[in-house]
Amino acid sequence: MPVKKVYVNDVLIGQASTWAEVYRLLGAQGVHFMGKPGAAEGPSAFYLSGAVARRVEDSVRSVDETA
Repeated sequence: MPVKKVYVNDVLIGQASTWAEVYRLLGAQGVHFMGKPGAAEGPSAFYLSGAVARRVEDSVRSVDETA
């Protein structure tokens, strides 16, 4: 199976060969969607789009950086 790029909201997050690998990659990267994302597969990439939930650690880190 060919390896394809994986994009979330037009941002490259990694590579995968199957949708199962895409979802494992999302979990490993800590990407979680609010609701069900739109998903499409092209000849060279997987595309997901939707509202991405921010992790609590990211919110705390951004507040700490502004202080």
